[in-house]
Amino acid sequence: MSHASRADLGGRVLVVDDERPNRLYLKKLLSSYGCELFEAADGPAALEILHHQLPDLILADVMMPGMDGFELCGAIKAQPATANIPVIMVTAKGHIEDIEKGFDLGAMDYIRKPFNARELVLRVKNALALKRSNDALAHWKRRVSHELELAGAIQHSMFPEKPLFAGPFDVRIKYRSSMDIGGDAFDVITLPDGRCGVYVADVSGHGVAPAMIASMLKVTASDLIRAFYDRGPAFICNELHVRIRAIINNPAYYATMLLALYEPETGHWICMNCGHPDPLLVHDGVSVPFPSGGGGIPIGMSFGPDRPFSEEDQTVLESPPGMHILLYTDGLTEALHQSTGEECGPEELNRLFAQVLVDSDAINQPAALLDLLEHENYAVGHDDCTAITIHMIEPSHVLMQRELAVDMQAVSDCAEQMEKLLLGLGSEDLAVRIRLVAMEHAMNVVKHSGLGPENKMWLQLLFYPQGCRLVFIDTGREWDLSSAELTEPGADEYAEGGRGLLITNLAADHVERYRRDTQNIVSYLFGK
Repeated sequence: MSHASRADLGGRVLVVDDERPNRLYLKKLLSSYGCELFEAADGPAALEILHHQLPDLILADVMMPGMDGFELCGAIKAQPATANIPVIMVTAKGHIEDIEKGFDLGAMDYIRKPFNARELVLRVKNALALKRSNDALAHWKRRVSHELELAGAIQHSMFPEKPLFAGPFDVRIKYRSSMDIGGDAFDVITLPDGRCGVYVADVSGHGVAPAMIASMLKVTASDLIRAFYDRGPAFICNELHVRIRAIINNPAYYATMLLALYEPETGHWICMNCGHPDPLLVHDGVSVPFPSGGGGIPIGMSFGPDRPFSEEDQTVLESPPGMHILLYTDGLTEALHQSTGEECGPEELNRLFAQVLVDSDAINQPAALLDLLEHENYAVGHDDCTAITIHMIEPSHVLMQRELAVDMQAVSDCAEQMEKLLLGLGSEDLAVRIRLVAMEHAMNVVKHSGLGPENKMWLQLLFYPQGCRLVFIDTGREWDLSSAELTEPGADEYAEGGRGLLITNLAADHVERYRRDTQNIVSYLFGK
């Protein structure tokens, strides 16, 4: 074959051989095929070159003094920076044990001495082609991984885990996806006059398609709740079912869903269960069964009528003060115990949920529940997991709940009333700390929120056996939380963005600050 007709192999090749004639022969031969050659006379010299140059292929002689080719191959494969470089062992031995040893150490091929030029070129050609293919695949995987990570960040921003502090109940959320992107969907929709909608959904399957469907479902369901709350959950689920089926024409994809609408007049939750696990209920430390008889098929399922849900499928959940409600996806109940292989199941989940409820340190109960599942050796990372807790507030725990004018005199009067209420309960330390935090927080709203005396902020003061919680909600300028973790003097404590956070951080035992929709929400916890 003439030089002019030879294919250009390309690639950078490192030749390691203690015999100079062999190195010169390989260099001349492979250079004539367009390869860029490096050479080393022994293993240590080759490793030194690899610190500065990363070839596409290494030809390593087996029989070398000091570090032989097997040791060199092992050292190359042991380093992450060089582990993916293919190594061809060059050997005068024909014993299968030697060839097997090279493969065990990570070599991809071998060539026997004396060389056959055509065979050597073909093996080098195959090795370089495989390297280019692997590099392209690795580049594609990195790009896809980066895009999935970005998609996951965008999707997670659509599913904030911010709690809701309403008058008669609180809602908390914890979401963990098994991948960068996930197939669970949820939302808490607040509406005028104390109405509220809460839902959780789980799209079938895993990967990009379920994640996109979950994101679409979230946007659609939340809009439908806002538009058709008065029509009830069956109507909303029918509309959602029709819209999902119109877009997703694939029987493999559907979504189980539990939708609950709060009726402030009765204090009941009107629920529609579309093939989803029933909520778990705990009241006064005792598990309560969810009312039976309601429910329907999953959202978007391809068979059945266009509007499969009726009002008769709805369930009225009476929710007395003190009740705890857990909405969840089956990633929790189907989590497998890593020792026994058994699923967690609803009964075990109910037991763990009740255990979390009596833990005074479990401020975020859904997060604490997932942590407890892991502590109990359940593998919760193999599926998306969403937990939503609704706690119905005991009226006897509410010391104060009102709308307060954004005005210094109104703030001072309210803080004084709080102090008197707590002093009347014999809690002098709490009285002093809560008055200090109430004054400091409300004063910052007055000074920095952009609101005036004609505007209102909402507050709620709860008194529990283990302490107090004080919640403020205002519709002013968004808090700059960059200074929200201040705990040491020295920073600008009254900066326009921080709004004087230092004193409140030190006086309260635990502080949570959120921006939900157009509202700033701050919760202060005080232990006795």
